[in-house]
Amino acid sequence: MTDDGGGRRPHRHRGGDPAPKGGMTADTSPSGVDRTQAAAPVAVGNHVSGAVTGPVVQAGHIGHLHVRPDAPVALAGLPPSEPAFTGRAQDLAKLAQALTSPRPVLVTAVAGVAGVGKTTLAVRAASRFAGGVLFIDLRGYSANPVQPAEALSVFLHALGVPGEHVPADAAARANLYRSVLAGRAEPVLVLADNASSADQVRPLLPGGGAHRVLITSREVLGELSAHQVRVDVLPPAEAEELIRAAVRTRNPDRVLDGPVAELAELCGHLPLALGIVAALLAEDADLSVTDLVGLVATATNRLDELAYAGNYAVRAAFELSYQRLGEAERRMFRLLSLNPGARTSAEAAAALVGEPVGRAKRLLAGLKRAHMVEPVGPGRVRFHDLLRIFAEECLARDEPDPRRAFERLLDHYVTATRRATPQWIEVERPNLVAAVELADDDRAVDLALAIGRTFAPQERWDDWESTYRSAVAAAHRRARTADEGTLLNRLAMLVLEQRRFAEARELCDRAMAAHRAVGNRHGVAVTWNNLGDLALDRHDFGEAERRYTAAEALFRELGDFHWQAIVLNHLGTLQAWRRDFESARDLFRQAMLLYRSLGEERGGARALTNLGNLALQTGDLAEARSSSLRALATFRALGDRLGAAKVLVNLGIVHERVRLPDKAREYWTEARDVFRGFGDLESASHVERWLAELDRQR
Repeated sequence: MTDDGGGRRPHRHRGGDPAPKGGMTADTSPSGVDRTQAAAPVAVGNHVSGAVTGPVVQAGHIGHLHVRPDAPVALAGLPPSEPAFTGRAQDLAKLAQALTSPRPVLVTAVAGVAGVGKTTLAVRAASRFAGGVLFIDLRGYSANPVQPAEALSVFLHALGVPGEHVPADAAARANLYRSVLAGRAEPVLVLADNASSADQVRPLLPGGGAHRVLITSREVLGELSAHQVRVDVLPPAEAEELIRAAVRTRNPDRVLDGPVAELAELCGHLPLALGIVAALLAEDADLSVTDLVGLVATATNRLDELAYAGNYAVRAAFELSYQRLGEAERRMFRLLSLNPGARTSAEAAAALVGEPVGRAKRLLAGLKRAHMVEPVGPGRVRFHDLLRIFAEECLARDEPDPRRAFERLLDHYVTATRRATPQWIEVERPNLVAAVELADDDRAVDLALAIGRTFAPQERWDDWESTYRSAVAAAHRRARTADEGTLLNRLAMLVLEQRRFAEARELCDRAMAAHRAVGNRHGVAVTWNNLGDLALDRHDFGEAERRYTAAEALFRELGDFHWQAIVLNHLGTLQAWRRDFESARDLFRQAMLLYRSLGEERGGARALTNLGNLALQTGDLAEARSSSLRALATFRALGDRLGAAKVLVNLGIVHERVRLPDKAREYWTEARDVFRGFGDLESASHVERWLAELDRQR
């Protein structure tokens, strides 16, 4: 199996109001006469009996003393736990471990996107806490969030402090709160739900001791140095079970038939959305799962369907988070929805907002802290599916000129691709492929040309084929004939890799006509090379030699050493097929020297692969192994899996011949799996037969 090299490919993520003030009050008899006035004076005595709490006032006469009892302590004020709670075993284990930490003050922030189930999880974890619990909903994302002074008042009352003893000053309240907690022997868990900032939470932190703090927030709250427990959407199986459990809780007689898993997926496995669809199914016995899937499936109305009882809606939760952002962050959030792929780099985000990359990174950091986007590797972010829909709604509602932002994004991709590495292009593949489809004609052509200038497709041939076809059509509409010919040649190479010979010939003929129409001799030479590849794959050696020889001479005349090396490598492959091993070896070496002079490691590795294959054919197993291992190291370093697979085939043959079948099986198994992954079923079937033969020889 010889590498064809060069221009072709190898064969191939709150409390209430203060309590009424106590103390002594005037008592009245049943007749309504004030007994403090009707009684005759008696000797003065200061006698108080019974249990007395608080200050006692000395008086000349005490007729009746009304002493207010101790204020009640309210340390079991958790809201009811969700009866349909499902899964989250790992998250609960993390929280349990954090809440039993010996550290004096542990702040554990449960953070996540709106609707992900932070409060439900925190309440479930708090219900397992051995001591008392102080709970408050800080309503951080509402129009009237709870202020720290108000939260402290709630907590002081819950700890049994009478209302008249609660200071008016917020700092004094914080001091008293920490002092009361410090005097408690039993640990207390402070659960501050739905916080929007560190400032809202900081005054509620105990001053030390065995007490713990649990916070839920859509923000990271990094200023608190909290232990972060990130809450994600549910796994698919748990999401499906949550729907079923929630329906059973509301309507035990309702049996769910139909694509519940698909419904959960349409909800993005987001607990808030899952609860909504469960409520809809439980309340309406005539609404089938299949019907609801149909209602929710259309992205344009999905957020409309994910609503129940008016204010129980995904959109409302997202809107609160959105309005909490600064204007620049809101603009970044909505413009990010213009990026066609799932992941957006900081550089692409900068192009969208028309700001320097440093400024864009700061805005993205704000969105990550608010959990409106999530990080997916260095410098990249993505949306939750439902948040992307919401961002698109915000774009249509709030953005005056989205088209200009999209054009800036396209210009960024063209410029960045022209200077990119193949690895960068592969990472950006989903964005680039979609951008070509969505771009205006000229930008589509420019982007496709930039992709092909530095990158030969290494995987996902279907994506790149659709890219080149779209660009060819765009070039034709714009009468960019030379560019159309170039793109036709690239498309022909891709089709030929898939052994679609008739289609490859038709594309080569169209490319040749385009290049000749504009006098593009270089394009003509590239087409001759492609026609030589086509003839070689058909074993028409005479035709292949004529095409290759014409192409090599013209490239030499034009001074294009890169393409000259490609054709020399192909000519060597041709001579190897003819069993003229000396000529083949000389041609491969010429190609390798040219590649090395140009600093082209991939091309050099292809020529080296062919030299190793040639040594294998002539029986020099030591040279075959040595050349193949050197080529394999280069391909692996470059991330060229298909090139590596070609070498693995040769290494398997070497080890099979020296009777090391286990090593041969290892090489061939990896090669077969790579070929299958790329859709090269013919090469995969050859290797599969060799593996079967090894098994028979056991």
